[in-house]
Amino acid sequence: MSGQTSPSAGKVALTCPHCGFKQLESPYTKSTFCRKCGEYYEPGKAKPVLRNERPSLVARVSQFLARKKTREITCFDCGAVQTVSSSSTSSICPQCSAYIDLSDFKINSAFSRMIQTQGMVTIGASADVTSSKVACREALVQGKLRGNLFCTNTATVKYKGKISGSVEARNIVVAKRSEVEFVRVVKAKSMEIAGTVSANLHIDGIVKITKHGRLEGTVHSKGIVVEKGGIFLGELVIGQSAFVQQELVAVAHPAPKNGEKSPSKPEKKSPSDGQEDLPLGL
Repeated sequence: MSGQTSPSAGKVALTCPHCGFKQLESPYTKSTFCRKCGEYYEPGKAKPVLRNERPSLVARVSQFLARKKTREITCFDCGAVQTVSSSSTSSICPQCSAYIDLSDFKINSAFSRMIQTQGMVTIGASADVTSSKVACREALVQGKLRGNLFCTNTATVKYKGKISGSVEARNIVVAKRSEVEFVRVVKAKSMEIAGTVSANLHIDGIVKITKHGRLEGTVHSKGIVVEKGGIFLGELVIGQSAFVQQELVAVAHPAPKNGEKSPSKPEKKSPSDGQEDLPLGL
C-alpha cells in the first residue's frame, strides 16, 4: 500500500491511481472506490497512471466496441416510452410498472402461440403464423401470416403471396421484388412501397411509392408520394378519415323522417297516373 500514516489513528492515506486523489482508509483495506472519481482500485496492486498519458489504440478500440448501445421501447399497457440498453432482456415500465419482455423471436414453422415483446419478431419463409396476437417492436415478414400482427415501430414485408392476417404498425415497408396482397385493411402511421401491393390502406400520414413500387387498391391518407416510375391504380381519399360502408350509405341516402320525403333528389310526377317515382340512386 502507498501513503504515509495519517494523523487519524489507525488510518493510512491511499492515492487513487486513476485521478491521484488521496483518501484515508483502514490499513487492512484490500480494495476501495475513489471518493472523487468513483473508480475501483486495489491499493496493493494498482499502478499509478499519468494524467496526461493517452490510451493506446487497442485500448481506444476496446472502449468503442464496449460502448453500450440503446434503443427506445414502448409499453403496450400505457404507451410510455423509455430508453434501455440494447443488451437488456426485460424491463419495467416507469409509468405503470408493467413487465416488458425484450426477447427476439424467430419463427420457421407452424406457430399459433401469442407473442408480446418489445424485441424483434422474424417470420421465416417456411413459417405459418396463425396467432391471434403477435405484438412486437419490429417485425420481418417473409412467410405466411394468417394471424394478427401489431408493431410499435417498423414492420418490413419481404414476401410473395397473400397475407390474410391483419397488419398494424407505426411504419410499414414493402421491400423490392415483393408481391403482396393484403386481404384485410392495413393500418399504419406511414408506409413505403418498393414492391407490388394490392390492399386497402388506412394511413395516418404519407404513403410513398418508390420508382420500383406498384400499388393497386384504396388509399385513405393525408398524402401520397409517387416517385418517377412508380405506379398507383385505384381510389384515393386525401385529407379525411375513411368512411365505413354503412356510413357511406347513410350519407348518400339519409333516412327520411316520419311523413317526410327524401330530399336527396327532386321529385318527378308521372304524366300517366300522377304517382311519384322513387328518388334516383335508390
